[in-house]
Amino acid sequence: MKPQTTAQILRCFTLGSYTVRVEDEELKIRGPQPLAGPLPTSIKANRRKLIRFLVRECGGVWPPAKDSRCYSSRRRRLSAEPTPEVSEKRKRFHETLRKAALSRRGIFAGRREGLQSASPPREHFGPNGNGGSA
Repeated sequence: MKPQTTAQILRCFTLGSYTVRVEDEELKIRGPQPLAGPLPTSIKANRRKLIRFLVRECGGVWPPAKDSRCYSSRRRRLSAEPTPEVSEKRKRFHETLRKAALSRRGIFAGRREGLQSASPPREHFGPNGNGGSA
């Protein structure tokens, strides 16, 4: 089994709500639960690479410090206007999500073998509205 990459390790820290600080070339990891025992093998294997990335790109901490290169490049990426191609892909994606949501609710009627409209909704409750009969 290959050790995790720096990006995978940082993703795990984020998902687990852990923060990391580099102090004296050592990783200080804090989170909702203390790490039991020694660091996992993947972190040990890539410790130097992880420390170097945190110091150079993130201000020595994870999540990245607000004055770090990592934080500012992420903000630039999020605030940039998408290209027309990306905008069109997003529109198609959101339209697909909308149709799927409507389909789950029984509102969207797809055209299947000549059917032009949705069938009438089924009665889930009896005439008195409580699930029983009249």
